This record gives sequence, structure tokens and C-alpha cells, in this order.
Amino acid sequence: MNAQLVAALYATPGPILIGSITVTLVMLGAGLLAGHDPVFYGLAVLMACLGLFRFASHRLYERAHAVAGAPFDAARFERLAMIGAWGTAALIAGFSCYALWRYPSQPVAVLAIAQSIGYLAGISGRNTSRPLITKIQVLISGAPFTCALAATLEPAYVLIALTVALTTILTFSSTQIIHEMFVSRHRTMEELEILANRDTLTNLDNRRSILLKIENQLARKQEMALLSVDVDDFKSINDTYGHDVGDALLLSISETLASCLGPGDIAARMGGDEFMVATSRGSAEAVELARRILTRIGSQRRIKGRSIAATVSVGVVVAEAGLAVEQALKRADIALYKAKSDGRNHLVVYTPELSVEHDEHLAFEVDLRDAMRAGQFQLVYQPIYNPRSGSVTLVEALLRWDHPQRGVVSPATFVPVAERTGLIKVLGTWAIETAVRAALAWPRNVGVSVNVSARQFESDHDLVAIVAAILRKTGLPPRRLTLEITESTLIEDAPHIIESLKKLRAMGVRIALDDFGTGYSSLSYLAKLPIDIIKIDKTFSHEIDSSVKVNALMTAITDLAHKLGLSIIVEGIETAAQLAVMRRFSLHGIQGFILAKPMSDEALLAIIKDRVASDRMSLVGDLTAPAAVAVRKRPEVA
Repeated sequence: MNAQLVAALYATPGPILIGSITVTLVMLGAGLLAGHDPVFYGLAVLMACLGLFRFASHRLYERAHAVAGAPFDAARFERLAMIGAWGTAALIAGFSCYALWRYPSQPVAVLAIAQSIGYLAGISGRNTSRPLITKIQVLISGAPFTCALAATLEPAYVLIALTVALTTILTFSSTQIIHEMFVSRHRTMEELEILANRDTLTNLDNRRSILLKIENQLARKQEMALLSVDVDDFKSINDTYGHDVGDALLLSISETLASCLGPGDIAARMGGDEFMVATSRGSAEAVELARRILTRIGSQRRIKGRSIAATVSVGVVVAEAGLAVEQALKRADIALYKAKSDGRNHLVVYTPELSVEHDEHLAFEVDLRDAMRAGQFQLVYQPIYNPRSGSVTLVEALLRWDHPQRGVVSPATFVPVAERTGLIKVLGTWAIETAVRAALAWPRNVGVSVNVSARQFESDHDLVAIVAAILRKTGLPPRRLTLEITESTLIEDAPHIIESLKKLRAMGVRIALDDFGTGYSSLSYLAKLPIDIIKIDKTFSHEIDSSVKVNALMTAITDLAHKLGLSIIVEGIETAAQLAVMRRFSLHGIQGFILAKPMSDEALLAIIKDRVASDRMSLVGDLTAPAAVAVRKRPEVA
């Protein structure tokens, strides 16, 4: 504020120079009119010197501001302005007083009166950013002048003295008012500047502000590191707890982020749940800063009475001097994108290889979108056999992509990309409807199972309504549709997903927990989830004939599932030895390559009609012998 007020004193150097020249000429003219009075000539010389002093002060001020980042002494320039203003006022007062004293009835007195009144009239508009300067100016020039006018005892001069006194009083008042208006306007401009450069929620720099600072630093050939920080699964937190909790979380994270910074570091909120840190630290120090941010933010925090665990992912890039700010930001985003792909609460440092990988990912996403439009996706079906009857009772629909150039693309490759981009919502809906329509041609006791992703349970994608519409449109009985979820699905938003599963189950749709045994809390999910079936992961199947521990775990799991009234399906059976061991357990379904590989709908129909193909009957027949453990069969299990 002080620097801006002082700047106003030096805002108009031209008029001050012209004014000094004019007053000097007036004083010279007075000397000529008075018959070459040396006093007037002396005053003119002093005024000329003072004018040069004020001009030099302005030039010095301009040079001080010409060097970016140079120290600026506002108090010094304020003192220089005071000397110039008060010196001018004293010379003009001396000029008018001397003229009225020596030549009260001559034209030179009129010239002095005109000059003094004109000077007084211009003071209020000159230095109103500093009222003290203006008021002393008015007193120095106006008080002696008024007294000199009154001392002549000439009625006209006395009247002018009264007018000058009144003008002086009004100038005092108007100076204060103008100053307050100036300060108010300046504060308004400051507030607008703050709004333009500050994030209103967190009070950190906003995107505009930090980009300008980054651009200036890179333009000055200075290397800097950028840390792109993004809150993991913020949308889920926002949807679950509400926007007020989400905003409070962002504020809390911004405060933690700011606490990690050192001198010269800048933090900004780029928008939404994304933050940026710019620092002049070297590469190693920047990475250490990123790790400190991960550690401090990635802890449990209390937000509006709720305990919320929030983590962030960080992309780090060291931007070399002269690099365009857009390119630096792109690299930071690429590193962040990689950090998000590698998992939550993770950091990645940018390397040129990441750009190549990122471009490949973008090309893959384009191909994925084009494949959806071109209908390149198809479903294949893998039957699940009842170990007692040897018949197919359930069929799992599996998504496949045969790309014209890439060839057959593994689901392990394209499904994560579809989930990350949100395309899985459209693709998943297509898969459910296609599978349901295929099941219409199967025997009534054969159901279809379809995998669903966590993204399909998001609030902007009402899976329950979509499934209901598909069943209503196709006429397939809900009990013939099974939706498979994994434990990782529940990590995103367990309460919302569980509520959706309850609605689906109430509709008659069966729910299966896929890949059981690979998560960290499988047993707890058995108690809380509204599920009908658990599918034992293939990691158990592959070791069932060689590991005593796996056998013990299988025994415990099957016993527990039977007590809970859950059906059990084992997947991934690939050898006769694995199949033979499985006969010791009480199972409701067996799935694996040794029984049947995923196949087309047409091939599946042939197997279903013949109940079991002859080359598989011998294998399944071994399992139709009495099981070692009695099965408490649920009514809905065929």
C-alpha cells in the first residue's frame, strides 16, 4: 500500500516540470516588471534549481523501477517528494509575500497573487495520496500569502485574503476525502487482484497465478521442479459424504501441503482436487519434498466429525531453463497419470520414456473408443459344471476384443483402461444385455454370469435401474442372472455398492464374490455382503494337488460357506490332478480349461443341449460320486 501511495506522487513528472518552468518564468517576468529587482531573479534561480531537483528525483524513481526484482526504498522517494513539494510551496509563498510588501499597487503584485492562487488550487489534486504533504504545502504557501494580503489593508486584498483562507480550509477537507477515495480504490484493486490470483477455498495461489510465476522463472533461465498433486478417489469421497465434507477435506489437505513447503516454494490449487507445487529445489530435493507430501497427507484425518483417510498421487518433473510452461505442465501431468496408474499414494518422476508410454496409452484409448463404435467387442462363454449331475448350470460371459491391427487384446490390458476412462460403463451395459439375450436361447435351468466393475456402481450410472430395464425388456427371469464382483470393487465406495447389491438381490438377481481368497479381508466380507455365491480363485486350484496348506484352507472355506448358506464355485481347474482333488470337497460348480474353454454362443449351445460333451463326461463323472462332505443345498442352486 505504501509503495503504491508513493508511486502516485511520481505518476505525473511532466506537469511538475512544466509547472517549475512556468513559475520560474513568472518570477523572471516579475523581476522585469519591477525594474530588474534582484530578489525576483534570485527566486527564479532557486525555482529553476528546485525544478531540476524534482525532475532528477523522478528520473531516479523511474530507474529504480526499471530493474525487475531490485530493492525499492519507498521511504527515500517519499522524502524526496516532500523536499520538492515543500520547497516549491516556500518559494511561491516568498515570491507572493515579497511582491505584496514591496509592490502592493503595481502589476507585479497582481502577477504574484494570480500565481499563488493558481498554485493553491492545484495542490489538492497533486499529492492527495499523501495528505500530510498536501496540508503542509497549503500551510507553507497559503498562510504567509493570506497574512501578506491582509497586511496591505487594501479592501480588495483583504477580501482575497478571506477567499484564500476559505480555500485553504476547503483544500484540507477535500484532500482528506480524495485520499480516502484513493486508498479505498487501491484496496478494491488489491482485493480484485487477490481474487484473480488466489483460490477462494484454500487461499493458495490459483492456476493463473502459479502459471505466471512458473513462466517468469523459466523465462529467466532458471530451472525448477513441478509437483502435480492429485487426491485419490476424491469423487467417491465427495459423493459419499457430500460436497461440504469434500471442500473441508480439500482445505485440510491444502493446509498440510502448505506446511510441507520451504522458502521459495509455491503451492496452488489448479482446480477440483488437483494441486501444484513449484520449487527451485534440485531433483533429489524435489523428490524428497514429494515423499514428505505423500506421508503427511496420507494419514487419517477428522473432517466435520467423520474420520476420513485421504491419499494423494504425485507426478514430479524437473523443468529445465527455457522450457515452455505448457510443456512443463504436460510432463508433470504425464508423471501424475503414471502415478495414478501404478496405484494410490504413489509418486512418479518424469522421464522421456514416460512420454512414449503416455502416447501409446492415448493411442490405445482412441482404439478402444473406435472399437466400441465399430462393434469389435464380443462375448465368449465358459460353462460351469455341477459336480454332482455333470450338467451345465451356469455360464460365465467373458469379454473379448479382436483388434484389426493389434490382434486379440487381453482383458487384463483393455479392462483397466476402460475403467480408468469410464468407458466400462457403456461396455459393461452392453455385456450384460448381450449375455442376457444369449441366455434366452438356453435351457431354463442354465443361468448367465457377468462381471461388473466398481465404475458401474458410480452414482452417475444407476446399475440397478439398468439391470432392471434389461431384464424387463428381454423377459429373462432375474434368478438366471448372476453379477460377479471382486473385493477390490468394494474399496471404492463400499456402503453405496453394498446398498446397490441389496437392491439387485431383492430384485432376484444373484450376486457372486469373484476371486475369493485373494483379498485381505475376505472372511469379513462373507458376513457383511449380500452375496449368494463365492468363486474360489484359481490360485487355490493351481496348488490344490500339491499344497497341504491350500487343502486345509479349502476345507475351512467350504465348511464356512456351507454354514453361511453360500454356494461355492471353483475356477481355474486345468489338470486332471486338480480335478481329482476337488472331488473331496462339497462344491456347487467347477470351472476350468480342462472342462471347457471359453467359446462362442453357438458352440456353447451344442454342449448345453448334450448336457456334457463326451470328452468331458469322464472327468466330470468322477465328481458325481458321493461327496465326502454333505451339501446343504440352497433352493435357488440347481
